[in-house]
Amino acid sequence: MKYCTFLFINIFLISYAWAQSFDELVKRIDEHQLLKSQLDRVNAQFEKARLSGSWGDPKLSVMAMNFPKDSLSQNESMMTGIQFGLSQKLNLSGKYGKLRESIEEGSKSSLAESKQLKREFVKMLWNFAIEKERLIKEEDILSENLSWIETNLKVSKRLYVTGKVPQQAVLDIQIRKSALVAQIDKNKFARQALQYQLATLFNSEQKIDVNLTSMPWAHLETWSTTNDKFDFKKQALQHQLKASELKLSAQNRNFMPDITLGVTYTQRNDIDGIGDFVGASISFPIPTSDVRYAAKKEAAFKRLEAERKYRYYLNTKPNFLKKLEYEIKDDSNQLSILQTQTLKFAKSSRDITAKSYARGASDYLELLRSEFQYQEQRLKEISLIAAVKNKKLNYLFLKGDHLKAEKTK
Repeated sequence: MKYCTFLFINIFLISYAWAQSFDELVKRIDEHQLLKSQLDRVNAQFEKARLSGSWGDPKLSVMAMNFPKDSLSQNESMMTGIQFGLSQKLNLSGKYGKLRESIEEGSKSSLAESKQLKREFVKMLWNFAIEKERLIKEEDILSENLSWIETNLKVSKRLYVTGKVPQQAVLDIQIRKSALVAQIDKNKFARQALQYQLATLFNSEQKIDVNLTSMPWAHLETWSTTNDKFDFKKQALQHQLKASELKLSAQNRNFMPDITLGVTYTQRNDIDGIGDFVGASISFPIPTSDVRYAAKKEAAFKRLEAERKYRYYLNTKPNFLKKLEYEIKDDSNQLSILQTQTLKFAKSSRDITAKSYARGASDYLELLRSEFQYQEQRLKEISLIAAVKNKKLNYLFLKGDHLKAEKTK
């Protein structure tokens, strides 16, 4: 007996040894490879912004000019010499500065998207905890019901011996017992699968579990008073819109072409006594092709696309929140009625039927019907509790709450 107790305690401790707290798992999310890859993308975009804002390197050239093809002598012609040149592209419109700002805004949008991705991971962690809690409560109900069925199975066997119930009553109650055992086993397998589902989220080879007592459950009750400070999707769309506006501004300035200034110095043989030559040049493209016009139109359509996406999000978000608000109130109302009325009646019905059955006054089908009815109402209760929590979580997520993953300032 002592050995069995010791073994049970060890199994219990081992099964919960790897259950981590909510805060520990949130810290693990910060190390997620997808989040790090997003940050790498942000850093790459910042460097691309620096590249786009640059005028480019100056060009140095060296040319051997007018050497006779037969002798390659430097002293036969007054035109022979070595020419050194230096040129630099200049921009007078400021378009490269706008391009740099545009890409920087794009990188800020990507940074906001990475923060939003972290919120999605935290939300998945919440979903996992809510589902685990539901499964545990469901197993408690099924186990309690199994115990109740086993008690009444003993009663049925006694009544069968005295001839008060048919053998079919014993068989049907045994079938009901088997069904409950199967449901409990299914529940346990679902909890095991849930742990590997969480392991997938964290890209872990081993299963991961969360300690439900560490979950900040009370935070779900702040759903109606939360703010949108952490609505990173909105921030990402804002930065995308700003980036598109800056890109359009850059394309408008692109009609003023870049100029290239150059200076040359030619070292000669001085046969004519004039000495070395110097020179200067200026060049620029003539904007007659469709390149600049098409680029401007593309930028204009991109800005319009970004603006419509942003406006659509702003216009639809309140509607989604209002819909969730009414769903929360509806489920909460159903839960209240269930807990204050339906469950009490269902339990009374089951208890009365069980006492009547024990005296041989009720049919076994009535017993099973009352038992099943009470179980279904209790399972409905925990399903409603989970549904309310999930909808409050969805409200907090959509509104832009921190989900207890970041400290508010």
